[in-house]
Order: sequence, then structure tokens, then C-alpha cells
Amino acid sequence: MAAALTLYAETGWVSPWVFHVMTALEEKRLPYQLELVPLPIPAETKAELRARALIGKVPVLAHGELWLTESLAISEYLAETFPAPGYPRLFPADLAERARARQVMSYLRTDLMALREARPTSSVFGARATTALGDRAALQAAELIEFAGHLLTPGRTTLFDSWSIADADLALALMRLVANGDPVPDAIRAYARAQWQRPSLRAFLDRATAPA
Repeated sequence: MAAALTLYAETGWVSPWVFHVMTALEEKRLPYQLELVPLPIPAETKAELRARALIGKVPVLAHGELWLTESLAISEYLAETFPAPGYPRLFPADLAERARARQVMSYLRTDLMALREARPTSSVFGARATTALGDRAALQAAELIEFAGHLLTPGRTTLFDSWSIADADLALALMRLVANGDPVPDAIRAYARAQWQRPSLRAFLDRATAPA
């Protein structure tokens, strides 16, 4: 690895997209530096990030001359720059499973907005939500549970035969419910909690849940 890797994260440790990228780096077993940016991002820092990475937000991965935003773009870049078998996989080897993993991650980024508002990541990593799910959020919670139920094989703690980065994203989505005590089938709850103990996820979670 000729150039050092630097991950720009946020000081509050609530970003699901920083969570995704840090998990990818840890899973690849790549050395990297962390640069923490306060939110809201100061104007000077935002301007620097925009000048280098085109978009002034986190996460940003800096690797040599490349500065890259958007969590999926970053994990795809890491998967292709540090490929198997020299490094652990982030995406399934099977083409159909790889497409399914991308489908899962795209769905979790573009849907479930009411659920994400009612059960933000701050309620997963910090203080629990104090209100019940509204009608729209409850419908989306049921949709998420049905979605996960179709994908998960009973007794297996990964979406596919081997772990993929889509497992991290799905587990976080499910933990919006599990961590807040919302009803979740036992098998799906067990899957999410098993993911929560994976060392690559703990790299973020231990920081997010550390006492201030």
C-alpha cells in the first residue's frame, strides 16, 4: 500500500455512513488514520473537503491524491483497490449475491425515511427513543422486517455463506428497532445482535458508545 489511508469522520459518532466505511476498512484489515470533524462542519473545513472530494461532507476517504465521499463509492473503491485473495472480501464472490448485496445497501439508503427519522442512529448508539413509532414509521418497520425475513436463512448469522458489507448495513437498520425495544422476530434480532459483536463493527461501536 503505497499511500496512507485517512478516514474523515464526525465527532458525534452517529453517522451510519461513517459506520459503513470504518467497518469496511477494519474488515479489509487496512491501517488508516482517523480525522474527526465536528458537526456542523466548519465552513473552512467544508470548503477544503469540497475542493478535494467534490462534496463537503463526511465520510471522506483520502488515499494519495484521491479524496472520495459517498460510503458505497468508498467501499467499492476499497474492494477493488485491495482485492481478494490478498485482502478479505467486502462483497460476495458470486455475481448474483453481489448484486443482491448492492440491492440491500441501495434500499437501505433510499427508503425507510420515516423509520430513520423516528429511530435515528443516535437512538442506536446513545439515548434510546422515548416515543412510539408513528403510523408511517411502523409500516416501514414492518416492511424492513419482512425484507430481512426473506433474505435471512434461519440459524445463519450472515446474509450469504460468507460475511459481506451489506450485513453491516442491514444490521444497523434492524438495530434501529432492536436497540429501542421495538418488536422484532427472535431470529432477526439474533442476526442483528450477532453482527453487533463482529470486531470490524465494534471498531466504530466502541467509540460511539464510549462515555463522553
